[in-house]
Amino acid sequence: MEVTFVKLPLSTIPFIDIPSLEHINYKWIDCSYFSIYEFYRIQPSLLSVYDSFDSNNEDFETKDLLFGSVLSEPPPNRGKEKAIKTKVVHQNLNKEDLPHLKYSPNGDSNDNWFYTKDGNYFILSAIKSTYEQVKHLEGITMYGDITLRIRVVIELLKRNIRDGVISSSDVDFNKIAFDIFRAEPSAKKMDDEDIRFGVDNWLQSILSTPLFDEIPKEYRGRVRD
Repeated sequence: MEVTFVKLPLSTIPFIDIPSLEHINYKWIDCSYFSIYEFYRIQPSLLSVYDSFDSNNEDFETKDLLFGSVLSEPPPNRGKEKAIKTKVVHQNLNKEDLPHLKYSPNGDSNDNWFYTKDGNYFILSAIKSTYEQVKHLEGITMYGDITLRIRVVIELLKRNIRDGVISSSDVDFNKIAFDIFRAEPSAKKMDDEDIRFGVDNWLQSILSTPLFDEIPKEYRGRVRD
């Protein structure tokens, strides 16, 4: 399996306007991705975002992830906000190594929850479960470079709230996510209401997912027993 390592640009994020993040100015975050086409003939990549910012160290993959691996379009390789490829490596991966991903037709915290496994990320293949067993998993939502940048900020804010740097009552997640999306050059022609609708539908699942470093290692990417 060919795994590509890249630096995803963060320069469009208005850190200076985000409570508790106004003193940072990250330019890049390290990521890796690979196509899952050979497993189930579907196009998405599985992308991992590392807790590694503005690093010159090529061994950043030894660091923890900032959040669990997600389905994503490959990072852009052209344009002003293109990702910078750092290396390509070959890894032996089987479908059993791929993370479990959660799904709910309602997206609420009742027992109407399912999970997918072995790279078979189709709703019709989802296995019945409960919210408590899958709440720590990533969803089957498809990411792009904009939503990846929003997710990075959300995870940094969640960590600051946990560490007492800022109170959750002082964070308007919806506004922050909207502002990041609106700051993207590629979103200039999008209607505000369309952006708000997308943010509102996507954000709650992200906020309810535990911080990655709080998930026991044996359950990272795996449904709970």
